[in-house]
Amino acid sequence: MPTSPRTRTRIRAITVAAITALALVTAAPAHAAGQSAVVTQDCTSSRIQQTVVNQTSAATTFTLTWPGVGSWTTRAAAGDSAHFHFTRPSGTNYTFHTTTPQGFDQTSTGTLDCSNALSVRATMDCGDPHRLRLILDNRSASSRTFTVAWPGRSGSPWTVTVPAGSGHNGLFWTVPDGTPYTFDVSSGSWSDTVSGTSGCGLASGRPGMNSQTILTTSTVIDGLGKAARSVRIPALGVTGNGTVIAVADARVDGSYDLGGGTNNIQLAMARSTDGGASFSHPKIIAKPSSTSQGYGDPSILVDRETGKVFVFFTYSPRPGIGFWSSVPGDTSTTAPDNTHIRYITSTDDGATWSSPVDLNPHVRHPSWAGMFASSGHGIQLASGRLVQPIVYKAGGVDHASNIYSDDNGATWHNGTSAATGVNESKAVQRSTGRIAQNMRSNGGGDRWYATAPDVTSAFGTAWNSGLIDPACNGDEISYLRPASGTPSLTNVALHSNNAATARNDLTVRVSRDDGASWPEAALLKPGAAGYSTMAVLADGSVGNLYEIGNTGGIVFTRFTLPWIES
Repeated sequence: MPTSPRTRTRIRAITVAAITALALVTAAPAHAAGQSAVVTQDCTSSRIQQTVVNQTSAATTFTLTWPGVGSWTTRAAAGDSAHFHFTRPSGTNYTFHTTTPQGFDQTSTGTLDCSNALSVRATMDCGDPHRLRLILDNRSASSRTFTVAWPGRSGSPWTVTVPAGSGHNGLFWTVPDGTPYTFDVSSGSWSDTVSGTSGCGLASGRPGMNSQTILTTSTVIDGLGKAARSVRIPALGVTGNGTVIAVADARVDGSYDLGGGTNNIQLAMARSTDGGASFSHPKIIAKPSSTSQGYGDPSILVDRETGKVFVFFTYSPRPGIGFWSSVPGDTSTTAPDNTHIRYITSTDDGATWSSPVDLNPHVRHPSWAGMFASSGHGIQLASGRLVQPIVYKAGGVDHASNIYSDDNGATWHNGTSAATGVNESKAVQRSTGRIAQNMRSNGGGDRWYATAPDVTSAFGTAWNSGLIDPACNGDEISYLRPASGTPSLTNVALHSNNAATARNDLTVRVSRDDGASWPEAALLKPGAAGYSTMAVLADGSVGNLYEIGNTGGIVFTRFTLPWIES
């Protein structure tokens, strides 16, 4: 989606997110069934954070008092959560006294300590070139010099200075698979040792992340006959038999969004039938009848009950018609002055695809102007309902919402608006069955959330999660392996976004408490990175497909949960 003007987003409370665990002392809370508070810290944004959770049947107000600093309140709906966060320098001591009218009473004390917020992880480049690489991450408040020693290796040790709040992946070695390695890494009083055997595949003792570029601006795409000048907007899905499907925009003539330039944007796909170890050569799977029309912003949704795969995308009928320039009124399949949502389907794990179906008459309200499918992926709920996030503009305001189907995609309907002043989003179902909408804010700064019992119910007021974000499409998924039948419920979630103030430093986080805290994080791609999307693979590892700017390529990584949590 194009960068939007700054728009005021509805704010519910001072809020919080959690990435790294911290040492703290928590007094035993007074009994208040269904109410809790979790304090964590985020060295990515130098924040002390508290998540309050209200699993009771009625809304309540949480009050947080920090003696000598201030007092704040936030309203949490039934079954909902809310957040407080405070940006402070490393070394700040705090005491949080949190209460509710129902008798919840908790005091938490601790110190924000980001002095040694450092990490090192080994990865493998599994394409061409094929090599072993280190990712160094410095989330402390000052520049740090790392010393990397590989005992017995020529040239060892190496020194690398990494600026505050950034990462480095410039150390790599071209070695045969099966080469044992031991890296002793230190910086001041901090040290760590990483050892294993080089090679791709994520087997025990191998590096816990593999990466490969599957589409570049030099790739001659089948069905196009040439390379696209820009490749962007990744979508990722895994079928019941483990086939990995990756789709992206092939922006044939330039880096413009839908409606810009010649408007010649088509959808390119690559597939993997070996769990993401290798991918087919990219080919075009959807293109309009003329090059003056555009197909873009793909999103993949797999129906676990039938095995059918949907790829949703946005249709621009002519140059000049994009999200911002669309006008309300015409809801026909041939409407020439607004963007449409369309989809194609596959019943053979992405080998072949149907003709496009236009949803303009079914999901476009006459009062809406721009409308598009939020790229990345949709989800299937435990009930079997299919859910695809969308964005629409009504009354001059952007809305994050969803469309849904209860008949395996035969018909589609509109859900409720999750929030305004936001755009691309992901829906995730919590272990309670509730829906959380994780949203990109038009104003940037942080991810935003809103929750509801279901996509057809009213969402609570949107709140700022405190997860730092540069106004870029990110992702959140439930950790569920692909399987036949409707999905189960889990409290384990993964989050992927650029944990920075610019489109840099792609970071993946893990939560084991329905997103109340994110105590583990790993830097996936230091430096430039953009949109990202994830899927759990058949072997339990996780795939992440991301873009690097307009021309840096579409990269697929797969990694294990222990790699993130190491």
